[in-house]
Amino acid sequence: MTQTIEDLHVYLRSIRPEERTSLSTLAEMIPQNSRVLDLGCGSGALGQYLAETRACISDGVTWSEAEAAHARPHYRQIHVADLETADLHTLFAGQRYDAIVCADVLEHLRHPEFVLTACRSMLTVEGRLLISVPNAGYSGLIAELLKGEFRYRKEGLLDETHLRFFTRRSLVRFMTEQRWTIDTLEVIERPIPESEFQVEFDELPPSVARFILSGQDALSYQFVGAARPVESADAAAVAQESFPAAGKAHFSAELYLGRDGQYRETDKLTAAGVIGQERQTVRFDIPPTGAPCTQLRFDPADRAGYLHLYRITLKDDTQGDELWKWDAQTSQRSLLATTPHHNIVWQAPLPAASGATLLLMSGEDPWFEVPIPAEILKSRSRSSLAFEIELGWPMSTDYLALAATVQPLHDRIEQLENTVRNTQAHLHQVQTSLTMDLLTARSRNALLEESNRATTHQRATWQLEATRVQRDYDELARHLKNIEASTVFRATRPLVHAKMRIDRLLGRAPKNSSAAAAPVAQPIPAPGHPVDIIVPVYRGLADTRLCIESVLASAFTTSYRLIVINDASPEPEVTEWLREKAAQDSRVTLLENSENLGFVGTVNRGMALSDTNDVLLLNSDTEVANDWLDRIRRAAYGDTKVASVTPFSNNATICSYPRFCEGNDLPKGYDTARLDALCAQTNPGVVVDVPTGVGFCMYIRRDCLAEIGLFDTENFGKGYGEENDFCQRAASAGWRNLHLLDTFVLHTGGVSFGDSKSPRERAAMETLRRLHPRYERDVMAFVQSDPAQPYRLALDAARLAMAGLPIILSVIHDRAGGTLRHVRELASHLAHQASFLTLKPAPGRSVSLQLAGKDEGFELIFRLVDQYADLVAVLRRLGVRHVHFHHLLGHDPVITDIPHQLGVAYDFTAHDYYSYCTHISLTGKDNKYVESSRPGECACCSVYEAAPVGHGTVADWRHRNQHLLMAARYVFTPSHDTARRISAFVPGARMLVVPHTDLGVGPAAKLPEPPPPSKRPPHAPLKIAVLGALSAIKGADLLEAVAMESAKRNAPVEFHLLGYGYRHLQSQPRARLTVHGAYDDQDLPGLLEWLQPDLVWFPAQWPETYSYTLSAALQAGLPVVAPNLGAFAERVAGRPWSWVLPWDSTSTEWVDHFVRLREEHFATAHAPEPIPASADQSPTAWSYAGDYLNDDIAEKPMPAPDPLGANDLAAFLPQSADIRNARSGALGMLVYLRSHPLLRGIARAIPASFQRRVKTWLLN
Repeated sequence: MTQTIEDLHVYLRSIRPEERTSLSTLAEMIPQNSRVLDLGCGSGALGQYLAETRACISDGVTWSEAEAAHARPHYRQIHVADLETADLHTLFAGQRYDAIVCADVLEHLRHPEFVLTACRSMLTVEGRLLISVPNAGYSGLIAELLKGEFRYRKEGLLDETHLRFFTRRSLVRFMTEQRWTIDTLEVIERPIPESEFQVEFDELPPSVARFILSGQDALSYQFVGAARPVESADAAAVAQESFPAAGKAHFSAELYLGRDGQYRETDKLTAAGVIGQERQTVRFDIPPTGAPCTQLRFDPADRAGYLHLYRITLKDDTQGDELWKWDAQTSQRSLLATTPHHNIVWQAPLPAASGATLLLMSGEDPWFEVPIPAEILKSRSRSSLAFEIELGWPMSTDYLALAATVQPLHDRIEQLENTVRNTQAHLHQVQTSLTMDLLTARSRNALLEESNRATTHQRATWQLEATRVQRDYDELARHLKNIEASTVFRATRPLVHAKMRIDRLLGRAPKNSSAAAAPVAQPIPAPGHPVDIIVPVYRGLADTRLCIESVLASAFTTSYRLIVINDASPEPEVTEWLREKAAQDSRVTLLENSENLGFVGTVNRGMALSDTNDVLLLNSDTEVANDWLDRIRRAAYGDTKVASVTPFSNNATICSYPRFCEGNDLPKGYDTARLDALCAQTNPGVVVDVPTGVGFCMYIRRDCLAEIGLFDTENFGKGYGEENDFCQRAASAGWRNLHLLDTFVLHTGGVSFGDSKSPRERAAMETLRRLHPRYERDVMAFVQSDPAQPYRLALDAARLAMAGLPIILSVIHDRAGGTLRHVRELASHLAHQASFLTLKPAPGRSVSLQLAGKDEGFELIFRLVDQYADLVAVLRRLGVRHVHFHHLLGHDPVITDIPHQLGVAYDFTAHDYYSYCTHISLTGKDNKYVESSRPGECACCSVYEAAPVGHGTVADWRHRNQHLLMAARYVFTPSHDTARRISAFVPGARMLVVPHTDLGVGPAAKLPEPPPPSKRPPHAPLKIAVLGALSAIKGADLLEAVAMESAKRNAPVEFHLLGYGYRHLQSQPRARLTVHGAYDDQDLPGLLEWLQPDLVWFPAQWPETYSYTLSAALQAGLPVVAPNLGAFAERVAGRPWSWVLPWDSTSTEWVDHFVRLREEHFATAHAPEPIPASADQSPTAWSYAGDYLNDDIAEKPMPAPDPLGANDLAAFLPQSADIRNARSGALGMLVYLRSHPLLRGIARAIPASFQRRVKTWLLN
């Protein structure tokens, strides 16, 4: 079968005499001046080599015309033919050859025996058949098969085109059966680390690994032989060649040359060792360096396991002097164990017979610093040094038994080490707080003395605790060493790997950074033809005008034709304007369809207007700016085979910005031109490969159109899916589809084809599945890897820098609710004065840094264990000028040190009572408020319980929080009730009572008063609304009890829950309750207008600090019934038609209250007396807009711009959406089960504190 398709893969091989390959070995077997027939000659490397070095005349056969074109200059004659069906005697009639070569050919044939039969009569008397075939018995392939894998690849031993497989024995048998005797059989060896089979042999049982590696052809990658024909199979014989040596499994070790405490990948040396060899020396040659190194770091291996360490030596290779030495038998045993190390458990020396120290490598990145004095390294920086380490890597899978015992102890040691570090950090924090207290000594002398005494006492306690922890640590370390030295010490990496896999499943592992490298681009010059910008128009005059005028106004230099096609628009004003515009501007070419062809047909008409011009498809609901076309065209010719280019847009699925795969509004303060210019400045020339372009703005090269064809009108009708089909066809033919990240085009979406899009989308998706079965999988893989993510983040960072505003870091918890809403409202309220970031806890002792706006996509994840310094550095480079602690739930204590690290002041807002109540809400096990006998304390938490975060007890935790609040610039509370409670906890804090900004400030804060109720029928029930997501402490259980009591008594009241309960609540007919379900905050005013309740009741069982649902009732001008607890009373003080009643009333008493209100007030329209305000509730003159960004923040010098690029941000990308969805799905399932009618009794019996712990565990 002759192949003429030009884009078939062509293997361009070459032969270099210094390399031992199958081709070079075959070439050495061919005498000078030979006549050669090269079957499967490919691109002709062998023929070229033989002609140039041995004066041979060659003929050849290949199956690809593209390969034949490369080979013809070096062969007498070339035939393009399929060896399965070709008649070689006819093709090469009358020819006899000294050598016939089948180089890597027989394994590709269904019937190689036919070729061998044809060759018998084409050889001269002394002629030989030269063959090379892959070895199916290669140890790497066998080991991979034993681990359950048999994976075909693009090339190699399991090339996906291989049909036959040979070992040494089966090859000899096959040749013998075909009446050929093999005179010579050589092998091409390949070490396993250099092959495609990356198998860790020490994961196999030792006897199995040794057996595989001891085979005669364990490392034989290919067989190369010379054979001659014989008359019968019995006459065939095989030359007795020497078999290769047994194979060996290797591990890779690395030596880093450090300078001033820093290690870089560029200063790294690599050497290999043998797994299973009891004692060996691994040598690193250190060349002379200009900048002297000051320390060495040895990475023993790239995976877990254990080593026997005998000796380490540093020598002067020039003079032979021994500069430094460590010996397991003679040197200090603890010398290495006390140096900085990672993922290594040190063990005392093994029994004297071995003379080694044992290292257990317990993770993926084990290393230790070699304690060579820096003076030695510096003094010999201009000499050639040799670093030699004598070690052994036993081959044993018995490692598992020990790991089960050692790993928990090792984890305990790490836990103790973390405790010591935390203790030291807290000591530093106390010292810092003490210093700040001393600065305010004149005004708060008495408080300072008391705090100083408490600090001194606490410091002594912590020092004693640190001493005790260190003593326990030393004792446990000794105990661990004794265990490791015993015969129980057997371990294996599978346990460690299993933990790693679980970590990855739970999202604890860092994102894989070893993504496949992008193809190397080969830019080509763009042709001189103009670009056809094709704009199909159907409806929408305003969008169409914006699109066309933006094209005409853009400042690009590329030659173009603007082709506008009116697809029988049903809107006369569209047709009239298009005709008028085309008549006025010669740059516009207007075409009109006599009938509606749909997007596909219309675009095809435009693309068919020229057979030379590239095309750019542009929806009529887009806007372009600046030199957009120049940048897109430059990307289109940035490589030899680029099919399509799609820029960024606000509404372009996988090309969307700022939120990926979502429709977006333009960021506030930006129009198309400004955002496009920022893209060009931030990501110049950056492209990523995509599985499909997006048709709102898609550049297509003409040479690709010529090969692939136009859009498929038969399958895709009027539109949707056609560009995906085209891009998939192009990709299958070897073309690239690119997403250009330095250009932005606005896309409003959905105008061109009206509202009939959804059914067409579903039909097109089915067609795409049928035509391209891999399409959805490719798209999902792209979405999961999201290669453009670092560049979107870089754009977000650039927007922050361009704003030039102070940046406020808001520290919040990771749950929805009022805290997050307040931060977002504050960010919106101060949008012209500052930019806001949020910092939330994230899984795996990490934090999530985000832009505060709900429409933003910026998010970075930092692991506090090893990236805390990176977090501080990023915050500093972003320009954070102030920190505001809104909530510390879920946060590591180290977060409170961020202001000190940045050198900025901070504020604290009390959204609840987590500063001194571990239950957050001052409620007990019955989910009701527990009043304390002393102000500033909670009666629901024992001071002797373990602290919710950090070390120590609840008392220690409260003391740390007191210092945090004391040193704050301001402590904000949204109500006077909250201020009284927090002030009692921290008497010296700078307290400010400032309401949230949801109700506006100044004249905008004036609220409507409830009107008198209208006259009602005598028997009409009192309609009572309850708002929000009700937990037990927000009154869900009380609401159900009151509604059931009302039904029992047939009381004239009914309850409506606009929202939902934390569990299933009894409703009609057993209870006078209707549950309407969840709502969005912006929909609540409309729901209240629809429901028309008589009043709104707040059944809270804890002292709420503000209540956004109360704000909604006040804005709606509705009567309110609130408890005499928390902020409710002061917020309705002086307001008509509002009542404050005892919060702890029973269900019977609440029914009595509502019946009385109905009879005395709503039935008679008699207004109650307004609730008087307390004397201490006078409003404050302080405001966020006028005072929050005072001189200390607003006028503090801005640091020099230090923009964060994609490379800076790539290490902090958030986990993939599927992991987050799995976590939220698990939490959603728990909420569903809790609300199920059969389980609601159980849910009520579970303490709220335990429910919070489960929720926190799922979120983290």
